[in-house]
Amino acid sequence: MRPEELAGAAGACAAVLDVAAPAAAEAVRSVAVVPGGRAGAAAVALAGRWEAAVALCVADVVAHGEALAAAAAGYADVDAAVAAGAHRAGP
Repeated sequence: MRPEELAGAAGACAAVLDVAAPAAAEAVRSVAVVPGGRAGAAAVALAGRWEAAVALCVADVVAHGEALAAAAAGYADVDAAVAAGAHRAGP
């Protein structure tokens, strides 16, 4: 395993926070509709669902990135220990 690649993947996961996903929900929310119709309420409901789904997805991706970063640190620690001769196989 290459810790630096895991750390890079962790950074890519953290970058999801920079994505402007709410812009899509706002575009749906602001769509022009016929007054008194059901499309306006449907657009607002869709935008709300979109924002909730994106928030859940972002939380999962961020958590995955944190797990990758922890794995990278663990592998790096073992690699350093092996390089220093402090890690022995077997009992």
